Amino acid sequence: LQGPYVYALYATYGYPQRDIARLFCAGFAASMILGTVVGQFADAGGRRRFVVLYAVMYGASCVTKHVNDFWILLLGRILGGIATSLLFSVFESWLIRAHADHGLLSPTSSSSPSSSSAGSAKRKSRAPVVVDGSSVSTT
Repeated sequence: LQGPYVYALYATYGYPQRDIARLFCAGFAASMILGTVVGQFADAGGRRRFVVLYAVMYGASCVTKHVNDFWILLLGRILGGIATSLLFSVFESWLIRAHADHGLLSPTSSSSPSSSSAGSAKRKSRAPVVVDGSSVSTT
C-alpha cells in the first residue's frame, strides 16, 4: 500500500521516473538477494536478535525517507528490502521454534501461521456479501 505514496514522495523531491525506478529496484533486489539466505543467518545468529534487527533496519529505512538525497534514499530502500525479508521469515520461524521448545505444537499442526490463514479463510467464506449497499447472507 505504501508504494504509490513513496513514489509520490520521491516525485515531490524532484527525482525523474528513471531514478525513482532505480530506488524501487534497489529495494526489491536487496529483498530478493538476501531473502534467500536471511533465514540461515537468523538460525545461526538467533531469531530474537534478528527480530530486533528487523525493527532497527525498518525504522532506519523510514527515517531515510525524510532526507532528499538520492544515496540516503537508496540506502533506505536497501534497508527496507532487507527488513522485508526478515519480516517474512524470522517472526514465523521464531514463533514455531518457541512453540516447539515448549511442546505447544501438535503432530497434526505444522505451523500456527498456516492454521491462522486457514481459519481466516473459513471466516471470510461465511461473511455476508454486500451488494449495492445491502447485505446478502451467504448461508
